[in-house]
Amino acid sequence: MSGSRAAAIRFTLVASAVVLALLADHFIRSDDIKWVAAPLVIAVACLVLADTRRPSESIDEQSDSPEPATLSLGRFPADPNTRIRLDLDERFFGVLGGACAIALLYISLRNFGHDERESLTLAWYSFGAAVVLALAAIPTIDGRWTALVLRLKHAQCSDTGVAGGLHIPLRSTMPWLALVAILILAAGLRLYNLEDLPAGLWFDEADNLFKARHYASDPGQIPVYAPSTNLPTMFLIPIAAVVKLAGVAITTPRLVAAAFGLLGIVAMYLFVRHAFGTSTALIAAFLVAVMRWDLNWSRIGMHGITGVLFAALTGWLTLRAIRTGRASDYAFAGASLGLGMWFYSPFRMFPLVVGFILLVHLLVSRPNIRTYAANVATMALLALFVAAPVIQFAADNSEQFFERTETTSVFNLTPREDWVDQLRSSLVSHVFMFNAEGDPNPRHNLPNAPMLDRITGALFVLGFFFALVRWRRVALFTLPFWVFFMVLPGVLTVPWEAPQSLRSILVIPAVAALAALVIDLLWRTWKDVPWHIVRRLALPAVLALLGTVAYLNVDLYFGDQANDPRVYAGFSTDETLMARSQIQQQRRGYSLWVSRQFLFGLTSTLLANHPRVEVLKAPETLPLDSSLVWRGAAAYFEPRERGFWEVMRTYYPDAQFDVVTAPTGGDPMYYTGFVNRERLADRQGLDATYTVDGNEVQGRRDSVTDSTWHPDSGPGEYPYEVTLNGALHILEYGEYEFVLDSPHAFVHLNGIRVLDSNKTTVRIALATGLHTLSIVADVEGPDQSIRVLWTNEDGHPEPIPFSRLYRGTVRPVGLAGRFFEGDRTSGAPDSMQVTPSMDLFHYTPVVPHPYTAIWDGTLNVDVPASPRFRVSRTHSGEITLYVNDLLVAQDPPNDNAAPTGEIALPIGSHDLRIEYVSPSGPTQFEVLWSPGSRPFTPIPLELMTPAPDRMMLIVE
Repeated sequence: MSGSRAAAIRFTLVASAVVLALLADHFIRSDDIKWVAAPLVIAVACLVLADTRRPSESIDEQSDSPEPATLSLGRFPADPNTRIRLDLDERFFGVLGGACAIALLYISLRNFGHDERESLTLAWYSFGAAVVLALAAIPTIDGRWTALVLRLKHAQCSDTGVAGGLHIPLRSTMPWLALVAILILAAGLRLYNLEDLPAGLWFDEADNLFKARHYASDPGQIPVYAPSTNLPTMFLIPIAAVVKLAGVAITTPRLVAAAFGLLGIVAMYLFVRHAFGTSTALIAAFLVAVMRWDLNWSRIGMHGITGVLFAALTGWLTLRAIRTGRASDYAFAGASLGLGMWFYSPFRMFPLVVGFILLVHLLVSRPNIRTYAANVATMALLALFVAAPVIQFAADNSEQFFERTETTSVFNLTPREDWVDQLRSSLVSHVFMFNAEGDPNPRHNLPNAPMLDRITGALFVLGFFFALVRWRRVALFTLPFWVFFMVLPGVLTVPWEAPQSLRSILVIPAVAALAALVIDLLWRTWKDVPWHIVRRLALPAVLALLGTVAYLNVDLYFGDQANDPRVYAGFSTDETLMARSQIQQQRRGYSLWVSRQFLFGLTSTLLANHPRVEVLKAPETLPLDSSLVWRGAAAYFEPRERGFWEVMRTYYPDAQFDVVTAPTGGDPMYYTGFVNRERLADRQGLDATYTVDGNEVQGRRDSVTDSTWHPDSGPGEYPYEVTLNGALHILEYGEYEFVLDSPHAFVHLNGIRVLDSNKTTVRIALATGLHTLSIVADVEGPDQSIRVLWTNEDGHPEPIPFSRLYRGTVRPVGLAGRFFEGDRTSGAPDSMQVTPSMDLFHYTPVVPHPYTAIWDGTLNVDVPASPRFRVSRTHSGEITLYVNDLLVAQDPPNDNAAPTGEIALPIGSHDLRIEYVSPSGPTQFEVLWSPGSRPFTPIPLELMTPAPDRMMLIVE
């Protein structure tokens, strides 16, 4: 009766602890921190009381239980002569294998220091053989090969009269079958729609894939360290193997990451099973399998997920070593520790966890000091052995090896006097990332969402404080400190990225183990309650709890996180989608034009197989010259160059234009424009119209392919007047000489007469961009031609070619800009440019920084209004807007103007002037307006006309 009552009390205490932990988690997520302490303290007290009511089933006792047997080999007779002979053979093999391993390591280290193909190939083979021999020699330390041979030998004997034989109890296979089921679930979650989720191939993934492709084509050139990734190359080797088998694809590095994720679940099971028992291990493995944090990095082809594997594996082997006390187990733990150094850099801090485990074991269990020191030394030696090439590279190239660490260190990014405050702030951010506000980076997480679901988060906090109370149990007491040590890689780096879930990913094994402990204790106490009906609900209830955890994580990852526009766009998705589009457009025979940002994009270059692209910008390369494309032009503009995209839309309104966003909306990732060659060519040349006796010839409008016109193209009735209208595209600011080779004609540039019968030659400094061109001539007879020559870039006179002449919708828009180096604003400008859009971004300035730019033109208003104007600049500098010589807006503001201003404008043209002072780059600003009560938008290009007298300077 008392036992039943005790079981009921224990269950009530554990259930109460879980409910209170959920309540505390609710307060944490609601930012009501002052209400957290009371329920959390009571919850921990309940758990401690429940765990101590029946010591025989406490977590502490489970942690000391031997590993569940999975294989029975029976008893075998001890033949002294046979065993002595095997022991001698094993020791000889161990010594020989160890000596060969050391010799091979020496050879590999000598050759890793060279760049020659033969040296690197020999180094890798020598190192691989050295590690294999070392691992094979480790069991000889404790005679484990001899024991295994004797077991197998006597297991086959059926006529000795000894109870022997190979036995695999069915019950012992059940946990492994359950683990297989968990792995199948985990594999499904990690492989489902792997090509399209994440939607893009992030730059770091692309870099890994790019390097792996190179290694696959030339394995003899694999170095120890890849500077582009700032990490050793071991993770890239399996990617190279997949490239060799299946080629280059988005899924190639992700398959390797998924494999490491699955191995991490197996290691998690081994670690927790050895520390806390089989049921807890299965729960922990399930939690990692469905945990969104782990799932996210198992689907991204980057190094981070390897940290979970090697943290759990090293934790398991270390606990196994201190429990068995065998030197070989310490050696295996050291080998795992050393192997982890070949992968993700935050693992370099995992020795703190291992050291803490060893220290607590020393203080609590008090092993023989001499033996213990020898075992720890063995562990350290094997770690150094396996990591030796990485250590050698770090010693020889310390600046390169630690470059990333130094550039991201909080100590190098903040003043010394702010170190303490910054570390405290970052640590608090990392503490609360589990349950309150997580990683803001959309590649790491649904921005700012807690890293753990409500159930796992609540049980983790409960288990965390419960473990601190159980300080006598090494495995349990280590877990909270494991969490602390492994958030330090995030705490000690870039402060504005805090919390950083990727650099803190090695906490996952400890987090899952702590949550699993509480779930397992709940199940154990539940199934012991005296009420039959309630007891039967124990397993279904725990399965339902785990199912809820799985649903919360899977639904959030494949739902909210996958559909979030920031997450969708965060993985170089623009370049990934662009690469697919570029492949299609190249198949159509379209030439590719891109913003400079996309010119050397690694993702698009890799996925589109090094497409040939040209840089597109206004006004230098817009409008497009049809002679530079094949069947058409496919243009891709980055978001900051939206203004240039609007220019292209204005020039070619009948082409195809798109704004590419995430399926659920959000900010544009890029803009596209597709124009076939016929449309491009149709906008080139000059329009010819005819006037006879003062009346325009109706239905007659010809296209002229250059600045030469022949009378036989006219209406055939003399005399008549011909007018050639269009735009002249100047690609580079400078002086140009024009010659009129025709009587009775005159030429206008930007509405200003520059040539006529009395002045047949002129030299003009022209701004980069489009200029209106008009040639008018009286044709008296069939022998009279019209020709306007200019001096081209080579200094030779020629008719203005077709490639520089445009007509129709391709006309000057925007404002005329003058650029002055330094702070002067008068005299001859250092450059001029007809800037078509005031939503402006320049990678490189028109003139060197610092400079002052002034844009002039007119704003054409067709409806009376009092629009509001707003100016803003992204970087340093000052921008000022004048309308009709009145100061309207300025950024940064001063006593005379604010960034937003309003002015009444009647119908008609109004002077527009923008001044921009740029002390340093890059150039980026925008001028917006809001006619009526509409939202602020860029001023439509067609409403702005550049000031003619600011587009050109007549030299002579």
